[in-house]
Amino acid sequence: MEVEIFTHRNCTECNLLVEYLEEKGLLGKVKLVDTEIYPFLALERGVISTPSVFVDGKLIYAGKVDLDEFEELLKGKGVTRTFNREELVTKLMEGIVDSFAATAWIYVNRDFDSFLSQRDFVMAVTGLALSEHGEEGYNYLRNVLVKDREKILQEWEPKMFRNISSNFVREIYWLYGRKVPREELFSRYTLEIFAHWLMVRGGAVGRVGLRIHPLSEVDTMTRIAKVYGYLMENYDSIWERVEKEQRSLKGIQVA
Repeated sequence: MEVEIFTHRNCTECNLLVEYLEEKGLLGKVKLVDTEIYPFLALERGVISTPSVFVDGKLIYAGKVDLDEFEELLKGKGVTRTFNREELVTKLMEGIVDSFAATAWIYVNRDFDSFLSQRDFVMAVTGLALSEHGEEGYNYLRNVLVKDREKILQEWEPKMFRNISSNFVREIYWLYGRKVPREELFSRYTLEIFAHWLMVRGGAVGRVGLRIHPLSEVDTMTRIAKVYGYLMENYDSIWERVEKEQRSLKGIQVA
């Protein structure tokens, strides 16, 4: 059994997973792939969030890993999941808001249909990858998303706001290494620049996947302005959370 784990050094879940495997004496059973060093390999394999765990080439986990279940897999024990139809949308949306690229794409473009073509990711985050009835679950999920798209997006909007805002602030932290004063930050990053950043960061690599909406597109800019307003209002608390997270990560890596 070949097990590959795509990781990122600034991913809390990745560091905790590696730490867990080391404690259990299972680290030698997997191959770690750093997405910063091998970004195009990650894209080729359909990695949207980290950690992404592949078993014999099949994506099993994306973003969140059931540690006990994964340990059973590594020990050669069979694992099969049953799925509850009522939970599929929740599991998918949890997977989406755990991934910045996925959140940015869905929030800006509101396009579930093209996103569902990332089938391996969808199957992994919903648990359908380990179900004997994965195809049935996938088709059911797609139909629900087509029917209830706007209702689902409205329900998950607050978590999308938090994801997008946190990732923006996280990149500011990496770029400057210090807290940029509110007035300075928002004079540099106007709504138009923020909108451009969000559109470009939504799953794009060069021109591939890039979907730029004109700044004159009222519906799109209205949505982006709502996130921008949330970011401005919560900047200080988001910064504190990101700074704490990043310091914690450095502690894990040093340990």
